[in-house]
Amino acid sequence: MTRIRFYIVFTLFLFTTALGATNSPSIFDAIGYEELANVSIELDVDAITTNWRSEEKHPATLSYKDAGGELQTWDIKVKLRGKFRRMRCSGIPPLKIYFDKDALKTAGLAKHNDFKLVNHCPEDAEIAKDLIMREYLGYKIYNELSEESFRVQLLKITYKDTQSNRKMKQFGFLIEDTAQLRKRIGAAKYKKTSANGGDIPFVKEQMQTMAVFQYMIGNTDWNWRVEKNLKFVAKNDKVLAIPYDFDFAGLVNAPYAVPNSNYGLSTLTERVYLGFPEDLATIEPVLEHFRAKEAAIFSLIKTSKLLKSSTKKEMLDYIDSFYLTLSVETLSSAVREENYSPTVKINENTSSNIQPATRR
Repeated sequence: MTRIRFYIVFTLFLFTTALGATNSPSIFDAIGYEELANVSIELDVDAITTNWRSEEKHPATLSYKDAGGELQTWDIKVKLRGKFRRMRCSGIPPLKIYFDKDALKTAGLAKHNDFKLVNHCPEDAEIAKDLIMREYLGYKIYNELSEESFRVQLLKITYKDTQSNRKMKQFGFLIEDTAQLRKRIGAAKYKKTSANGGDIPFVKEQMQTMAVFQYMIGNTDWNWRVEKNLKFVAKNDKVLAIPYDFDFAGLVNAPYAVPNSNYGLSTLTERVYLGFPEDLATIEPVLEHFRAKEAAIFSLIKTSKLLKSSTKKEMLDYIDSFYLTLSVETLSSAVREENYSPTVKINENTSSNIQPATRR
């Protein structure tokens, strides 16, 4: 690992402190000093892709130029991640990246060391970039709506196979380490217990915001019961459900995604509301928050330099269709009753214990 100069670390310290971090900046922050970071990853492609079911970690190196133009090279470990995409990639599949904690400490960086690397792998490079940008903007939209969300860093990646020296270029993005997310928002790990029948004291407004967001982007690929594509964290004796993984959303409209037949959908862009129906009576302030963010959300799409004009129009039209009909009545008519569960406690008051509800 090459050294990171002190003034860069100090600058990042000021930046992350403004975001709510209290200690050292992370490698995520060091890479993310600009919207699109150029990185190189050298790895043995055959070792990683021979067994699609493997959970083995493999050695690799990651390089990038820092804000001062100095090349930074890190020894890392990578392994396959995900379920659907890892089995359908003709190139580099989605990876989990691990940095060495001791090396991070030596460089003056925080210990947050593992990151999901999101990539799409259709053989057509333009389609792959389009899908990456659509899903990336899904995360950015939720960042605009809530600070209690995963940050993402857009990447232009050059992969080099250490066996053949073949190089492959594609777009992708990193997802913030969950431990850094928790630290940034003042949360802790959600500790499950073996107790049965307990309530999950979700924060009502946060759960409403998350559910309306999922409705906005047309995503049904989540489920609080099994924590599917949600990360539960604890804050002030309550639970926040942080969403991730939006490639099956109508906003992304991936060619490999299929409509969710569990909700009677026939197209990927149809919307259903999977939030708690009993909370619709108090959801109007959340809808007002969405209306207040409308211009900023449209701007995220309009100002993207990597989206084709046709993709921008499609995404803008899709978000516009959400705003044109946004109301309590529309959400009520889009509810799927099979997701209603009276065993869940949406807790607006502080409780002394956090225990998981029975999964049914």
